Amino acid sequence: MGVHVVALVELAGTIERVTLALASALGTLAYEERLKLGTGLPAVVLMTPDAGRAAALVEALAAHGQPALTCALSDVVAASDMVSLKRFAFERDALVASDGGERLPWGEVAALVRATDRRRVESATVVAEKKFDLARTVITGGLVRSRTNKREVTTRAYEAEPVLYLFAGSGATPWLLREQGTHYEGLGDRLSSTAAPNFLATVAELRARAAQARYDERLVTRRSPVEARPAAGGKLTSPHDLDLLAYLVAQSLVRLGTTA
Repeated sequence: MGVHVVALVELAGTIERVTLALASALGTLAYEERLKLGTGLPAVVLMTPDAGRAAALVEALAAHGQPALTCALSDVVAASDMVSLKRFAFERDALVASDGGERLPWGEVAALVRATDRRRVESATVVAEKKFDLARTVITGGLVRSRTNKREVTTRAYEAEPVLYLFAGSGATPWLLREQGTHYEGLGDRLSSTAAPNFLATVAELRARAAQARYDERLVTRRSPVEARPAAGGKLTSPHDLDLLAYLVAQSLVRLGTTA
């Protein structure tokens, strides 16, 4: 049995009115629902294994004039399973991922969702420490004065990286462009010496070539939980919050026609 998500991507009225509608439909307190909307939109208001309950909430909100989206969590592709644009080329009729040879025709790009990937990266290292050992000093007549203790230290670093999701037709695997770790030779003579301007230039080129695609950047500044990630080289096999939010934004652009 899968998990079904209900989310709001826009508010049809004041936040007070919407939270009251949510509380009425879910049988909860308005304060609880206000907290769900506090980090910004899109906002997930229900996750349930019951598809009927998710559909009923969407209908109940529609009766209050509040549109909502529902999807199965299994429909959301994890970033690690998307087509990576570590190397790319712009061709006349398509975007090409140079590493894998995948092609994305410009006319099939439905939505471009720009975001900021905020994450906490954790790594573990073993630290060796020498400590004075009185017993060893006495036994060895002072030849050995210390002993070595080893302990594991976990280091946490917080990172924020610009990314761009590219969504094509229904069922198609999304593509993902990251600011860091990308080779931007595909920009040709527009190539800069640093990643930030190269990322922005690539986004601008993608928007120009896929002119029919809807573009949204609300996830650049949206507050979201900082998620723990494995150290460099680790791989996530399930979608995390940002993947889900980007998917919801893309669905709202295509199905509901909303804008940022």
